[in-house]
Amino acid sequence: MPSIALSLINVTKRYGATAILDGLSLGLFQGEKVGLIGRNGAGKSTLFRLLSNDEAPDSGEVVLTQGLRVARLSQEPHFAPGATVRQALEASLADHSLLLARHQQIHETLHGASGAAEARLLDELQSVEHHLERWGWDLTPRLKAAATVWNLDDLDAEVESLSGGWRKRVALAQAWLKEPDVLVLDEPTNHLDPDQVERLEAWLQAYEGALLLITHDRHLLDAVATRMLELEDGALRSYEGGYSDYLLEKSDREFRESRLTEHMQNRLRREMAWLRRGAKARTRKSKLRIQEVLDLKDTVEDRTRLEIRQGLTFAAGGNRSDALIRAEGLRFAYPGGAELLGGLDLSLQRGMRIALLGPNGCGKSTLLKVLLGELEATAGEVVRHPKMAATTISQGRGELDGARSILDNLADRAALVDTGNGTVLAHVYLTRFGFPVDQQARPAATLSGGERNRLLLAKAMLSPADLLVLDEPTNDLDIPTLQNLEEALLGFGGTLLLVSHDRFFLDQVATHTLAWNPAGTPRWELYEGAPSTVRSLREARAAAQEPVKAEASRPAAKADSPRPRKPGLSQKEQRRLAEVEAALDALHARLATVDACLADPSAFLASDGPGHQALRDREAVRAEQEVLELEWLDLEEKRGGA
Repeated sequence: MPSIALSLINVTKRYGATAILDGLSLGLFQGEKVGLIGRNGAGKSTLFRLLSNDEAPDSGEVVLTQGLRVARLSQEPHFAPGATVRQALEASLADHSLLLARHQQIHETLHGASGAAEARLLDELQSVEHHLERWGWDLTPRLKAAATVWNLDDLDAEVESLSGGWRKRVALAQAWLKEPDVLVLDEPTNHLDPDQVERLEAWLQAYEGALLLITHDRHLLDAVATRMLELEDGALRSYEGGYSDYLLEKSDREFRESRLTEHMQNRLRREMAWLRRGAKARTRKSKLRIQEVLDLKDTVEDRTRLEIRQGLTFAAGGNRSDALIRAEGLRFAYPGGAELLGGLDLSLQRGMRIALLGPNGCGKSTLLKVLLGELEATAGEVVRHPKMAATTISQGRGELDGARSILDNLADRAALVDTGNGTVLAHVYLTRFGFPVDQQARPAATLSGGERNRLLLAKAMLSPADLLVLDEPTNDLDIPTLQNLEEALLGFGGTLLLVSHDRFFLDQVATHTLAWNPAGTPRWELYEGAPSTVRSLREARAAAQEPVKAEASRPAAKADSPRPRKPGLSQKEQRRLAEVEAALDALHARLATVDACLADPSAFLASDGPGHQALRDREAVRAEQEVLELEWLDLEEKRGGA
């Protein structure tokens, strides 16, 4: 049985009269990887602050097993004013520096010590030297290893001058350097580009300590978590497995509870009908029985209360043209900057849901602005349908007027709004998106990131659109709202252009992927399929082009009449299938070895240490694995057709 690394015992935390956490208990075991989810405002960040000792519980205890090293990463990491990247990384190794100082101090004290004091100092010296030998006496190689793993090129840059993504990398490097026994991460994927998220995922998969992961990244939860916790109404509910397992188990539980609620409602109707017969009838009921009926009424009302967020819908515009935007030879570069589009040809057809996939800074938001006409192309042509209605939510959320109220931003002082299914009072419509009536007079400038996003979605759903352009619509949204947004976009009858770092969300929604290729001409390539399939599709496309190129270089041969082919696999294909299966087994074993190496920080201590090669090997192994899996699938389908 693994030991408990971290525990909360009957913890309660209140803000005013509201209990955010109510008698909450939690045990985190060594080697366990737990994902924590819940609605915005459910108390996830409060729980993180308790675990970080930034706040104290009103009652109960937060207990960390003595001697364990803990690394915590908040949503918005903070660094010492003026600190460089190097200084920030060195600060994360303060424990190591203390050990070095203590080692020197013990040696100085030993000269005058004798007897029991000398023995005690020698025991402590042995323990200190054991830790120093494990970590290394010189910090320089460890700092270089962290910079390599997290791609921190400029160690002399001031951290606060960096973008959110780069600051998050520095914070992750700090946590990685500590070699923690317990790791607590709050939204670690925020601001990271896809490559860095994959690197984070690989580290967490190989990590052997206790992990508590607070995130909206459902793909990461599926890849890493061994247990899921849902925080709701101040209490925790536990589910075994990753996010997909959680969905299945929760769906089954909710079905059983709905049947129970239906039974309770039927019973309540009978009891209430009896009580309403009049005072004479009620006198024959005991006071205890009446109280039981009233308690049952409260329970049923609690269980059947309406969700604030009702089903979301985007209304399609009236344009029935198949082609909305056509771009030919599209190029764009900012003055003095690099070429971003590289001669893009693109046709946006009605019903396409296109995800833009690429690292930070590759020009995703710029491409959207060029297509919409907000930026003028450097070269090429963009033709837009003259009657196309477009609705946009930009990454900067500039569509909101911070000085105006929530209600005025939505309806511009109108009392009624048209939802497409009839008119409704504007303030009632806003309650569906989590804005209580008594808060709708607040200036939009006071809203959090998630609230601003929800208000923009509420506003966008009132405008029928042929083209919907959403730049990072998933930022700061909780998982229930993400699920509702997915369903709304899947039901949208128009065309969608979508930018998001949420891989799970993109895979659920997108029908096509416009992927950045820095080595390609043009720089953007369109694929039919979700973003998770792009790597294999790109490799298959490259493999398919090789025989075409080779055939074009050969002299023309006399065409033979094709022979009819028997169904199933030929002997050569059967041998190839066996070879592919053996190769996949070998690659799986290689990947496990590489991940084990990546989990060992000592592998990065030397400039030529095995960890550096392991990073390159992992990418190569995964690429080879995806190509072979595609070939195996083709052979299996052919064999199945026999």
